[in-house]
Order: sequence, then structure tokens, then C-alpha cells
Amino acid sequence: MMAADSIGVTPLDTGEFLLGTVTVTPVFFESNGEIDPESQDWTTAEIDEVLAKVGEGVNWWSDMLDTMDTVHTLDFVIDETFARDPFESPYEPIDRNTNALNEYIGDFVTRQGYGDSRSIEEAVQRFNHDQRIKHDTDWAFTIFVVDSSDDPDGLFASGGNFSAAFAYAGGLFVVTPSTRPASTIAHEMGHIFWARDEYQNASSWTDQRGYYDAQNLNAADNPTPGFSQQDSIMRGGVPLTAAFESLTTPASTLAMVGWQDSDGDGVFDVADVPLDLDGIGYWDAEQSLYVFSGNASVAALRNQNSSGPQSDISLAEISELQYRLDDGSWLVADTPHSQTAMFDLTISIADSFDSIQFRVIDTSTGIASPIIGGTAAVPAITAAGITGVAFMDENQNGEKDLGEPALAATGVRVLHADGSPLLVGNVDAADFSDGAIPEESFVGVTLAADGLVSSAEVAAFLQDDAATDRVFHSYDLQRSAWIQRWSSKVALNASFDEPVGEVTVSLIGVGDASYGRVEAYDASGTLITRQTSAVIGDGESMTVQVTDPRGQIASVRIFGHADTSVAIKSIDFGFQAQSMTELSGGFRLPNLPDGDYQVVLDPERAIHSFGSQPLNVSVVAGTSSILIAAAQRVDSPRHNLAIAEDANQDGEINATDALVIINDLARSSPRLLAVDDTEGFDVDVNNDGAVSALDALVVINALARQRNQAGNGESEANGGPDSALMTDLAFRDFEARSATTTPDPSTQLRTTDSGGIPLLGPFAQAERIANPLAMFNFDDGIAVNESVGTRESDTADGGKSSAARRQRTAIAHHADVPVETSDRVQTSKVDELDKRTLRPQDWFFRGIEPNILEPETDWMV
Repeated sequence: MMAADSIGVTPLDTGEFLLGTVTVTPVFFESNGEIDPESQDWTTAEIDEVLAKVGEGVNWWSDMLDTMDTVHTLDFVIDETFARDPFESPYEPIDRNTNALNEYIGDFVTRQGYGDSRSIEEAVQRFNHDQRIKHDTDWAFTIFVVDSSDDPDGLFASGGNFSAAFAYAGGLFVVTPSTRPASTIAHEMGHIFWARDEYQNASSWTDQRGYYDAQNLNAADNPTPGFSQQDSIMRGGVPLTAAFESLTTPASTLAMVGWQDSDGDGVFDVADVPLDLDGIGYWDAEQSLYVFSGNASVAALRNQNSSGPQSDISLAEISELQYRLDDGSWLVADTPHSQTAMFDLTISIADSFDSIQFRVIDTSTGIASPIIGGTAAVPAITAAGITGVAFMDENQNGEKDLGEPALAATGVRVLHADGSPLLVGNVDAADFSDGAIPEESFVGVTLAADGLVSSAEVAAFLQDDAATDRVFHSYDLQRSAWIQRWSSKVALNASFDEPVGEVTVSLIGVGDASYGRVEAYDASGTLITRQTSAVIGDGESMTVQVTDPRGQIASVRIFGHADTSVAIKSIDFGFQAQSMTELSGGFRLPNLPDGDYQVVLDPERAIHSFGSQPLNVSVVAGTSSILIAAAQRVDSPRHNLAIAEDANQDGEINATDALVIINDLARSSPRLLAVDDTEGFDVDVNNDGAVSALDALVVINALARQRNQAGNGESEANGGPDSALMTDLAFRDFEARSATTTPDPSTQLRTTDSGGIPLLGPFAQAERIANPLAMFNFDDGIAVNESVGTRESDTADGGKSSAARRQRTAIAHHADVPVETSDRVQTSKVDELDKRTLRPQDWFFRGIEPNILEPETDWMV
């Protein structure tokens, strides 16, 4: 994983901590006499000698690391391009003082394509950033080597800030005469990664720097009683040489370059940060598969450096997703080898188990995520303020037992203990007209600009050069103008009326590469957390979210990071007040303050009841015990308990019952019934909590059984159920307009419920009918001419029976359409559902497949 692609890194971060891989680019200058007299010339032997010293100097640090009991590695890539072929310069740098570096280094970076930079430091850093990308390393810096092989003292001319080697800290560059020893390279490289000098009259013992902002405790001026200065690579003279030769340097010095192991586990603090895993999994016993989905990411330690851009960086990776059964050995489920990962997988498990656990791990350091645990019965869910599982408690013991079905797509709402809603708010620049926004216009939040030369007022205007995006502006007192750019010089502060758990900010890039940062503070002003965006292109939008598991975010500060600017469109804040159960029945509501809450569950189907609600939950230390939401089976609010097939509640089963279902489907489409859907006919005939073509089919099959019990002659000649059904196909609620309307796909029945769960059993089989109106050949409330299946006895000679003709004439009359010749019913669709051969006398209407199984009923015979 290269730092240029790592979480938190920007082009300004070329040397934040000394771990991983580093590109070192030695640049040797060869004067050509054009401006300064030429006094030095490189020889091949001198080039070889200096390159050897460079290698020895930088590798001192990797040798030093090897003496420590850690999991870390440090490797260097030395790009010798500008050493083997020295860069030709009109200057002789060793004959000038060190203040002249702008001339010869400036000439080099300009000719490398960085002449448009604002400073030498910026130009070299851009060069370094490109070098690390080129060589696929984490960090990069440059060593400018000045030929001093023929100089009398090997030092720069007097009058400058330095006489010998010096460095610009934070991943920039070293400048050194060629005759300096390898220990000098090692010393100056310490500066590159933020270490301070420790010799007399240099940095003070009170100075701090580096990723941990470590104090320079080994400095010569440390007045602490009993202090004894130790040999260190950051001292000078003999103590420096002694440290170099003995591979020793004090812990306070190493802490400045990132080498600090506070807990002694062999992992430096910068890498000793648990990974994040947010997931949910459940056991599918029928398939012997464990289903797991979720996402993972590395987490960066907060960069406390008092210098540099303070980017929060991690070089860690998600190496593996692991699981184990019953506290056994960890097994590998997936190997993403990336800093972020999405999981959607199944694991085949042949043996029975009681418990299962998941984690992600960086195998190079052993750093892992908190464990997510579950059982064969209860899903594994990432800990949160409120977690739970909704299921059918078939044995009514109040516990989730193996085999009890989960209730997916159940709505979950959380309320305060008194039943009041949790805070959910939004402030969007698009909701305001041009100009300053009055403070009273904000609801649940107050916005204020915070900058040295800005007023506190906030305004909304269209973004510069944008036709539609309206963004927040600050007022620049020096320019006397509204400014859309938010940067390290002016930030947008948002203070909430009450603490919240989540804040999401929508940003727009206003340069070639922008980085947005959002910092979250509690009520005392203590920084809780912060997040930095990935790079945002000019005009591109991106959201940044900060969360607090304890729900204590009182305010946020929003600005451009790493010397960049952003525009701000909107801020969403509050809590996740509602959720939906997943396929496992599991749910989680994170980032809630400690306290008591009410949880209300809204089942997808009206035939499921969670009993007395709301459920009471207490959140302590940011979490709670898993909520076991046990549901019972109840009757549908639109089901006739006395006679199921009597949809119109007249005490009889007749064609009108099928008709009212068809009319209902035409008006309201196939649907799941809500608990409070009690008005109207009892159209849920099969009592499954839904209205579908299957309900009409149950009635039709009941009519067919009545017909068969009465005999075919009565049915056809004496006005039995068949005749009644045909007569009733007038569909009083329908307006006959056209016989050729194409069915609307939006009225097709679903094969999954709203939670994405396949509708199994008879309900799914009923979907094979495709459309409840097409089943009776009605579309959008319009009767359509239909071919009629005929019985074998009616069609032995290929003709049509008088009963069949009467049926077809009745349909055509009510639809006001011409009667067409009917073809024999085909059985291919029927055979797909049931492999047995149907008898011709079992045929009914084309589009109706009476052989489809009904719940707890027999085949129609």
C-alpha cells in the first residue's frame, strides 16, 4: 500500500513518519562555468564513494529499527539518475554561502517542470511526491549533494545560515557537501522525518515535533535535575559519531520520527490502531451457508504534529476477513489487501456450531478489528447504541432459536424515553435566497464564519461560475467581499442546539485538488474526532461524515485541508432515528448518547405482531444488550375468519368474491397490507398479509370444487358457478374502453418483498400468473376478449360447445369487443409449475392456472 494512495495522505505528506518504504533521490550538481568559475569536477570514483555514503547513511535507520523488537520494516529505493549523470549548473554551489540555494536548486526544479511553484520548498515537495509515485513508495525526499572534493575545508562560503549540511524538515530535502561522512546523512535524514537537533545552542528541550508532537527531551539545555544527555544521532560531533557506530539513540528522539511503542507490544503507536469492521451475518441452515455482508477500513491515529499539515495517515491494510467457530482457530473468509473493503459473501460450513466470530486483520502487524460475534440462531452484528433481531417466535419462548424465521424489512424507529423524536436536522445553502442569512433562520443549528479577517456572518450565493449550486460564503473584511472558499484561514463553524451523533457535510472542490476536513467537538470544546476527504476535483462534490459512538458532537468545524479550499453546500446532523431489518432480521442504531429509549418495530406484514410496544432500551457506555424482538403470528386485518373465500362478506362463496379481489387489485395493485388497513372487503383470502392473484385463485378453486361436487351438467346448464362467474365479469367498477391495451409492467406482481426476500411457496407461485388483471384478461380496469379453454368432451370434433360459446359471448358483451375464435389452452406454463400431466377437464381459463398449490388445501380435482 503506497502512502500516496493511503487514507489521509496528501501531496504535502512526503515524510510524516519513518516506516514503510522511502524513495531517496540524490541530486549531484556539476558546475559548467557559465556564471561561477568552475572549481569542482565529479569523477566516477567520487560519485561511487558518495553514493555509498548515501546508502550507508539512510540504511543506518533501517539497521537501527532491526535492533528493536517490532513488527515494522523500513526499506529505501535510491534513484541514482541525477547522481550517475550530475545535473549541469551554471553555479558552483560550494563557493557560495548557503543562502544561494535558491539559485542552483531553483534552476534544477525549474528544469524539471516545477518552475510555477511559489517557493523552492513547494517545488521540491512536488518533485518528491512525483518520485514516490514513480517508485511506488510511501515517502520520498531529495538529497542535494554539492561537490566539495577539491574545496580546502569542505564547507560552504561564509555569510549564510549554515556552513555544512542542513535539511528542510517534513519530507523536503537535504543539502550537503560531498565530503561529509555517512553519519551526516543519517543525522539530516532525522530532520526529514521531523527529529530536532539536540546539540548545544540548537533546538530547545521544550520544542516538540513529529506525528506524536514528541518533546525534544534529549536536548542539551534540558534543566531537569539528574538529566544526563545520551548519545544520539541528532547530536553533533563525538556523541553523534558514537550513536552512529553503536546503533543507539534515545527513545525521545525516536518518538519524533514515529518510533514510539507505548504499550510495548512491538507495534508503534502510529500503527497500533484497531481496524474498523461494520457488518452483519446470519446462518442459513437450509443451505448450510453463513451469509456475511459489511465493510471494513483502516483507521488512522490523529496526527498531533505541531508542524506540517497534520494529516491523519495510516499505512495499514485490510489483509483478511477471518472467522472462527466455537472459539477455534481463525479461518480466512476473504483477502481484500486494501485499505477499505466491502464484503458480501457466503461461507459453507458443514459441521454444526454454537458461536461464530468475525474480524479483519492486517497480517503484517497483527492489528485487528473488534470482534463481531453471533450464534447459529442469533445474527452477528457490530456493536452499536441499539442492536437487535426481529423474528417469528414460533415456540413463543421469547428467544431466538435455531430455525425460527427472521423478519426482514421490518421498520425500526427509536424515540426518546418520553416518546419524543430524536433530533434530525439539515441546513442547506439552496434553501436560502442570496445574501446574509439571519441567525433566526437556522433551525437546530447556528452557523458562523471563523477567520482572522472574516466577520462571523454567513451568506448563501450561487457558487462562482456555477449555474445551480448554491453554497455558503464568508465575508472577507480586507477584500470587502463575500468569499466561497473555506480554508485553514477561515472555517465554517456549526453549533447544534443539542449534541448529536452524526454530521454529514456536502463539499465541492474549488481547485485542481481539494481536501475537505471536518472536526467534531464536544460541549467542552474538546476535539472528539475528525475526518478528511479524499481528493476532490474542481467542481466535484463529495460528502464527509463524522460520528461519535457516544452521541456527544456539540459542534463541527469545516475547512479546506493541506493548503486547499472547499465550498460547502449543506450540513445534515442528528441521529439515525430509523432503520430496516436486514435479511437476518438484524438491525443497528449507532451513535446514541447514554440514556433510555423507546424502540418501535413496524412489521412488513400485518400478520406479524410484536405485542405490546414500544420496547424500552437503555444505552450504557455507548451500547446496549441485543434487543430480542419476538413476533407472533396474527390474522390479517382483511381476512374473513368465518369463511376465508367469502371476500365480500355475504356469507356465500360465489364469483362476486373473486370479482371484488380483482377490482381491489386493479385499483390498488398487489401489495402487502398494513396493520391498520382494516377498511374494505376481506380480500386477503389466504391470510398471508398480502393481496395478490393467489387470493383470487383460492376463490376460483373453491368455486371449482363446488362445481365438481354439483356435477358438470348443473354447472353448464343450470347457472352454476361457472355461469355465475361469466355473468359477473361485467366488473361494475371497470370502464370498458379498449380490448387491446398492453398490460402495464408496474402492475406485475413482485417475486420479492420490499426487503428483497424471495417470496417462497404459494405466494411466489401465484406470481407466475404474472398479472391479476391479465389472469382474467383485464388491463387497467378494461375487460379484454379472452380465449376460453375447452373440455375434451366439448371439442372432440374441433368445434365449440354451446356452454363455451355462451361464456365467450358473455365476456365479449361486457367488454364490448368482438368475439374471436378460441384456440385450445396450452399446458407449457402449467407443466413448469407441476410436472404431472393435467387432464383436459381440469382446464379453466387461459391465464388462470388452477393447479397452483394453495396454502393448506388440496389440488383442484
